[in-house]
Amino acid sequence: MGTLFFIAMWPLMHIFPPYSPMLGVEEVAAHVQENRTGFLVGGILLMTAASIVWPFITVIVLFLKKIEGEVPIWTTVTALVFTFGQFTVFLCGLAFTMAAFRPDASLEMVRTWSDLGMFLLVIPAIPGTTQYLATGAVILQDRRARPILPRWYGYLNIWVGILSAPGAVVGLFKIGPFAWNGIAAFWIPAIVFGVWITATQFTLLAAIKRNALADDQQ
Repeated sequence: MGTLFFIAMWPLMHIFPPYSPMLGVEEVAAHVQENRTGFLVGGILLMTAASIVWPFITVIVLFLKKIEGEVPIWTTVTALVFTFGQFTVFLCGLAFTMAAFRPDASLEMVRTWSDLGMFLLVIPAIPGTTQYLATGAVILQDRRARPILPRWYGYLNIWVGILSAPGAVVGLFKIGPFAWNGIAAFWIPAIVFGVWITATQFTLLAAIKRNALADDQQ
């Protein structure tokens, strides 16, 4: 998933880092037209990335359900918000595809679809924050002598959620740290997401290796 996402963003669509929201309609349209094939293929890769992440998400949810027990309220919240968040990534790929689909489209239409793609790329911070906080809450309520997932990972989820939240306000800013290419709305969430997904892989692999799902200790 991460590999497809990166290929789509950088060598194909050339929107990593994101273009400035202050670019004029001609500049945005020119960028899309110059990289038209990249946008079309990159859109497919983004939609594919959003679709193949489910085995990874399922493993997380299974461990959370093990922690929470018979009434997995927050685990269910996490699963539902994960679904919602990945759907926005799918729509992001679709929007970029629409931006490049018709070479004869008006410049305004090209920029509109491209801008929608940029919004959908960053605004998933809203469901993402909810998901991170719910995940952290489940992990921190584990009272086992040896927690299913380590407590530091629970705190990591909470901090990643807090640091990702500024992406929710990109519709209010075209310049500065809270614009969709700003340090608060894009760069910090991107970095902490990289930390989270790396830590999650190692944490889940460690839990799988010790067969934590079979731990019946309370």
